[in-house]
Amino acid sequence: MFSSRRRDEELDEELRAHLDLLADEHQRRGLSRAEAEQAALRDFGGIARVKESYREQRGLPWLETAAQDVRYAVRMWRRAPGFSLVVIAVVALGIGVNSAMFTLVNALLFHPLSGRASEFVGLYSHDPTQPNSYRIFSYPNYADIRDRNDVFDDLIAHDFATVGMPAGDVTRRISVELVSDNFFGAIGAGLAAGRSFTREEAQPGANIPVAIASYSTWQDTGFDPAFIGRRIRINTQDFTIVGVAPKGFTGTKALIARDLWLPLGVFDSVPQGAGANRRGALFDRANAALMVAGRLKPGISVQQANTRLAALSADLERAFPAENRRQILTVHPLSRVNITSAPSSDAGPAMLSAVLMPLSGAVLLIACLNVANMLLARSTTRRKEIAIRLALGGGRARLVRQLFTESLVLSLAGGVAGLLIGSWTTQLIYTSIVPILPSPILFDPRPDRNIVLATLAFALLSALAFGLAPALKISRPDLVDDLKDLGGSRISGRRFGARAWLVTCQIAMSLILMTAGGLFARGALRAAASDPGYRYDGLLLASIDPGLAGYSESQGRAVLRSALERLRRLPGVIAVSANSQVPFGDRHEARWVVRLGRARESGRAVTYTVATSDYFGTVALPIVRGRDFTTAEAWSAARVAIIDDRLAEALFPNEDPVGQQVIASGGGPPGRQVTAEPLEIVAVVPSIRDAVSDNAPSPHLYVPSGAEYHAMMHLHIRTSGADAGTMLSAVRRELRAVDDRLPVVELRTMQNFHDRGVVLWVIRTAGRALSGLGGLALLLAVVGVYGVKSYVVSQRTREIGIRLAIGASPRDIAWMLLRDGARMTLAGIALGFPLAIGLGRLLSAEIYDVRPYDPVVLAIAPLILVCAAGLATYVPARRGMRISPLEALRTE
Repeated sequence: MFSSRRRDEELDEELRAHLDLLADEHQRRGLSRAEAEQAALRDFGGIARVKESYREQRGLPWLETAAQDVRYAVRMWRRAPGFSLVVIAVVALGIGVNSAMFTLVNALLFHPLSGRASEFVGLYSHDPTQPNSYRIFSYPNYADIRDRNDVFDDLIAHDFATVGMPAGDVTRRISVELVSDNFFGAIGAGLAAGRSFTREEAQPGANIPVAIASYSTWQDTGFDPAFIGRRIRINTQDFTIVGVAPKGFTGTKALIARDLWLPLGVFDSVPQGAGANRRGALFDRANAALMVAGRLKPGISVQQANTRLAALSADLERAFPAENRRQILTVHPLSRVNITSAPSSDAGPAMLSAVLMPLSGAVLLIACLNVANMLLARSTTRRKEIAIRLALGGGRARLVRQLFTESLVLSLAGGVAGLLIGSWTTQLIYTSIVPILPSPILFDPRPDRNIVLATLAFALLSALAFGLAPALKISRPDLVDDLKDLGGSRISGRRFGARAWLVTCQIAMSLILMTAGGLFARGALRAAASDPGYRYDGLLLASIDPGLAGYSESQGRAVLRSALERLRRLPGVIAVSANSQVPFGDRHEARWVVRLGRARESGRAVTYTVATSDYFGTVALPIVRGRDFTTAEAWSAARVAIIDDRLAEALFPNEDPVGQQVIASGGGPPGRQVTAEPLEIVAVVPSIRDAVSDNAPSPHLYVPSGAEYHAMMHLHIRTSGADAGTMLSAVRRELRAVDDRLPVVELRTMQNFHDRGVVLWVIRTAGRALSGLGGLALLLAVVGVYGVKSYVVSQRTREIGIRLAIGASPRDIAWMLLRDGARMTLAGIALGFPLAIGLGRLLSAEIYDVRPYDPVVLAIAPLILVCAAGLATYVPARRGMRISPLEALRTE
């Protein structure tokens, strides 16, 4: 106790001596003694704080000193609320951008799947002698593998479908999943209400109409207790709800949700969707229609499983040689997002993450550079306080820790605000994409543990980035000059010091982000203005799906023919036709086409489209050589085909393809093999693109609609330019006149169909996001330039006064300040321009239609940056021009 009291007395004596010295300095500047003592006390920052610092050096516990650091930091920032709010806002913007980006990345790659779904592997079957020969499974093969293997603890089978559900006077398409009876139990997801499917309900041909609804569907009813047992109509059959899936359930995939789950026993009565047009019952071993996944037994690796499955593959081939000839069973890690019959990885989302996170990280880096500059500028007001603490025996390490704690407090506050900004941003993105997706997605924009931890990491890294270097620099003052209050008036010999380099780096990073945003924005504009290869002017699209209303093939063909005939008689309609898939749509059917008599390896994978007569005339796609399908061919099983010039060049180089024959095989609707019969080529048409993201047209093969039945067909209506709204109403009226039960699932202009595409949304969103990042980076860089130049003017006030007193003109002063600002700006552009070009080349290799050497972007981005930085430099320079020499000389 005595020792502590004695130390306080010694400290009071030292403080009084230093206070007297500082009070003398203030008194010489014209203050009264009382005012001088108060000013000296303010310079110290308070006797209590200095005593606290003195005691901390004598061995207080680390946690106690850490708590003191935090309390002191909070007091410091409360004394400068304006400065603190600016720092928190800048940090929040940087962290908010990164939090939003990581929320998307987390949903794609890291957010836990439902139950034990992350433990599942995909089961695949393929012919090792044929590349890309992976196929899905028939139910009998699945049952044999499930019952005879020693590899899996659980093995599930499932298929996806799109069905029709009445919604007023229209039929709404919804996404369903047909599953085996052990689907929910194997995944380990307990139902929110009701029960799962029984083995009897999932047996082939059982046709017991029961369903499990999604949690959101139950929620929409207000969690009605009578929901279990409710009857709903799917296509033309009534189903009974027997259960409700757990909240957030997405099966074995991330994000992708379903409206309903149906048992495999109703497979034969739900013919639409991924298995559209499938032929054959579920119990048919030749009817491959199911995807299979399972959970390996404990201790069994993927390699061991494949070794054991090789023996089972041989057993199946011996038992059923026709269906399992040369088929090898293998397991592979299951992708979180891809749905395909072949093994796939999450390389696409990972690549997207690898692009987004560094770009958003660049914004955070710019924000940190900006804050570091602000802290360095503010350090001049604390030189005397720090000098006194060092003079009293405070260690530099202890002082650095205190200063870093102050930065950490601000960074954590910015992290909390950034978390809110990130959540709001992802909510905005989510609400913008939901209306255009063909299937529902389950995405919770609220932060989970991963996002909170990532945001905390962003905050800690930010504090290190902007707080440590200023702390190290501030803690090395000149004690003599700082105690005499001369530190701020001494003119550095370096005009391009630390703060200038920080601004230079901000400008370089801003240029990189502005260039990337400009490249993406230009790509998005090109994508929005693109077309498949024909014009959208006056073109309407009406998609009908008689299968959703339970029409048979003959009824569906009759309805389609009647609809075409009625629409052709509609005033203002020039031409009408139909096909099975629309360019830039969400469905794509492919076949392998080879010239008759040639090896399969010489063929090409092509887009396979069923079309009626006059389709090419309707979409204004000219026939280069040959003729169109005749009306008779369009409604019969004629073995004719039309190919595009790209396929003609690949299969018939330097030959006339008209009259030649090709074979189209493989692919086709899941569940059946396409009959490989020769097709005679009757015409060649120009190539078109299938997707917005295609950089070049893909080869196409067209067959008449009579050759193959597709329930869902897309009617293309060419009009004379009448009002689109009026024509769409007339088209709807005519389709209702054909059959008021006919499901019309799409009715809009082709331009509107193009604008609502998912891929185009992704491209546009990426362009907006990167443009926003570039704009934010520009704002932060301008703030940095303005802050540095304002600080320079305030610090060089005496120098400016001397220059003005000895004859310098205000224009000379302005030029001096503008020259320094121009030097920082040009140095930043010189540093960032080659990096921006390098980033453009990287993006062009991975992202649609991003051109690394776009002259418009490469010219405009630096110009905008120069103008903005010039304005930020001019405002402080103008203030410097107006400094009065007499007042400037009195500042010291």
